[in-house]
Amino acid sequence: MGLIKKFLGLSLLVLFAVALIACGQDGTTTSPTTNAPTTQAPTTQGPTTQAPTTGTGTTATTTEGTEPDSAPQFVGLFPRQTYYRGSQPGDLLAGAKAIDPEDGELDIQLIGAYSFTRVGVYSVYAMAQDSTGNVITQEITLTVKNLSTFEIPDELTTDPISIELWHSNGATIETALLGYANQFQTLYPNITVNVVKSGNNYDELRENMVNAIRGGQIPNIVQNYPDHVMEYIDNNGVIPLTPYIYNPVHGYNPNVEDESFLDILLSYRRENSQYTNDGEFYSVPFNKSTEVMIYNKTMFDRLIADGVIDEVPNTWQGLFELGPALMAIKDEVIDEITGKLNQSPTLSLRKTPQEIQAIKDNFVPITYDSPANAFITLTRQWGGQYTGITSSRTGVILFDNAQSREMLSYFFDNRDNPFTLPGKWGTEYASDAFKVGQTAVTFGSTGGARYNTPDMVNGEFVFEFGVMPMPYNADKPEYRTAIQQGTNMSITTAGTDQQKLASWLFLKFLTSKEVQLDFALVTGYSPVRYSVYDTAAYAQFRLGLNSSGNPLTGEDLMKSYAANAAAQQSDFLFYDQAFIGSSKARAEVEVLFERVILGSLEGTNKQAIIDDAIAAAKANSERVLS
Repeated sequence: MGLIKKFLGLSLLVLFAVALIACGQDGTTTSPTTNAPTTQAPTTQGPTTQAPTTGTGTTATTTEGTEPDSAPQFVGLFPRQTYYRGSQPGDLLAGAKAIDPEDGELDIQLIGAYSFTRVGVYSVYAMAQDSTGNVITQEITLTVKNLSTFEIPDELTTDPISIELWHSNGATIETALLGYANQFQTLYPNITVNVVKSGNNYDELRENMVNAIRGGQIPNIVQNYPDHVMEYIDNNGVIPLTPYIYNPVHGYNPNVEDESFLDILLSYRRENSQYTNDGEFYSVPFNKSTEVMIYNKTMFDRLIADGVIDEVPNTWQGLFELGPALMAIKDEVIDEITGKLNQSPTLSLRKTPQEIQAIKDNFVPITYDSPANAFITLTRQWGGQYTGITSSRTGVILFDNAQSREMLSYFFDNRDNPFTLPGKWGTEYASDAFKVGQTAVTFGSTGGARYNTPDMVNGEFVFEFGVMPMPYNADKPEYRTAIQQGTNMSITTAGTDQQKLASWLFLKFLTSKEVQLDFALVTGYSPVRYSVYDTAAYAQFRLGLNSSGNPLTGEDLMKSYAANAAAQQSDFLFYDQAFIGSSKARAEVEVLFERVILGSLEGTNKQAIIDDAIAAAKANSERVLS
């Protein structure tokens, strides 16, 4: 069986398939053409957020005097899958495609015997071949289970049900959640969803949840990041959602494209099935975002008009080269901005001469909001690794590498002029500095982009702004990437089976097309469904127009620009594998990057700062893993 993991000629694969089919494991026969009906992948052209998965065996042919023929690739194939007996008809290839650069989409064959009706673990192989004989194979491990620790009722009770959802969002998202809870109650009058803010940030929410699991009263639904879910699983605090997702009565509808599970973006599905070796889903996506570049368009337009540049740069090198040019015009632009602010009837917006001078004195052209995201993203952009996991899903610290050191050295050389972090001004975010012209560029989450919206005086912005995808390393464009972030929702072990079902129905409602469209328009977060991107309302929103076709203004315009930039970089998004302790690693690299960018040079030098920062972050991260 292990031989198939390597490249096999087509004839051998066919013989292998015949042999396996002939000896079915439980009296049932499965073949490439007789499996349960395949649920078709969405035809909508929403953004793709995960690089294609390459199979374990590939080969490319070369004819003398011609370019090498590219091998096909699997896209959307899940190598670890769990199926619960009695669920919707199983399909190992749901949403999967084999794409060849020359031939287009190829047929996929499944080789191996398996059963969706008998509990067990099965190894099956997907295989595709292009017209020139290039073959690709990928092992799929299928785990078939019985639902044993809880039951999913066939019907929702008519008795009153109350469930509790814990979150840690600000007012905008909390207001949206409360509204969706009320809308949900019109659909299910007997279900009351109590939306409770537990903590002022996600770390506090995680701490409160872990403490509650160990000795308190836990909610029915909890908002989380993937590394939080790993802790909850380890503490037996959450349940798998796979049996709900594919439940024949209450699950996502596979027969209606914009209600199907496959309509949820591939990368979000991957992220939420990463927790265990059998591919169980323990969460579904909620508020998803990425990082983008928000810039003072007035300043860059001036550089274009002066012939300094032809367009806004989209590489780090191009941006950093503009440091002196931005410094040269910053006083003039700041005077214009503060001059307009001083005409505002809102007294708090006005600036004294001393405050204006302080803005000029503290100007730094380029600022990155999150030191942790900066380190993790830039390490990848320089070709390095951040963290990984072993076969037993233990975390591995990988960021002590040559590429990370090269990246840190480059950004160290550009610190203060033109690059910094908000900590330089004693703040967590650069939004306030950006709004008064104290920085020309800020990198931050699309979910929080609205906070960077310039103030309006007499019906006009005090300066023009723009939003672009994240820049990349011009020396290594093949590593272009941007972080996929945002939270998910899980169902806990609390409550009765009816409360768990009610909790699932609310999560299904939160991930519906209608709610996701509304949530994206209200908050600026990225929709989790492909079908939302195809709606006229969202298309107009990305163009800077409201539902009536009129131009957006204020924070709505910023959210529109950010959403459009996020869609443009959707092919380059990444997420890191979660493990117990990954939140500690993230906290440590945040300190690491701050030490390199903001640390004092007194009595030391660049190399010592980088070496000491990496060593401390690595040691502190690994201490949690040991």
